[in-house]
Amino acid sequence: MTTLGLHRKVIEDAVETVMTRQVVLILEDIPMSEVRAIAAQYDYNGFPVVTREGRLVGVITKGDLLRAASAAVTDPGVWKPVSSWMTHGVLALRPKESLRTAVEHMVYSGFRSLPVIDGGSPVVGIVSRNDLMTAIGGEVLVCTPR
Repeated sequence: MTTLGLHRKVIEDAVETVMTRQVVLILEDIPMSEVRAIAAQYDYNGFPVVTREGRLVGVITKGDLLRAASAAVTDPGVWKPVSSWMTHGVLALRPKESLRTAVEHMVYSGFRSLPVIDGGSPVVGIVSRNDLMTAIGGEVLVCTPR
C-alpha cells in the first residue's frame, strides 16, 4: 500500500470544499431505461443510487449502462431495475475527510467519482476526478510506501 503526498497543503483541505453539492440521485427501483435517459441528459461518470428514504445503496456508472445495453442486444428484458446492475456496497466519503483521502480512495478503488455522505448516509455531494485535479492543480503526486 502506498500513500500519496503533495508538496502543498491543499491536499489536506476537506472534501466539502470541492464537492459538487447538487447531485443527481437514482432511485434503486427505477428501470435501467430511465437511468439511460437520465445519463444522456447529464454528462457524469456515475450516479449515486438511493432508497426511497434517501439511504445510499450503490452507484450506477456509464460502464454499467454499457453492459446493460450490450446485454439488451440479445435480451431486451435486461432493462430491469437499476439495483440489478449497480455496484453495491460503494465506498463513500465524509465532508470533513481530506482531499488526500479522496485521492487515495479513487486511485486504489478505480472509481471515477465518489459520493459524499453525512450522518445517517444521506448523499450531500459527489467528488469526481476532475474536482480533485482542479483542486490540486499542477502539483505532482508522489507515491511513497506507507
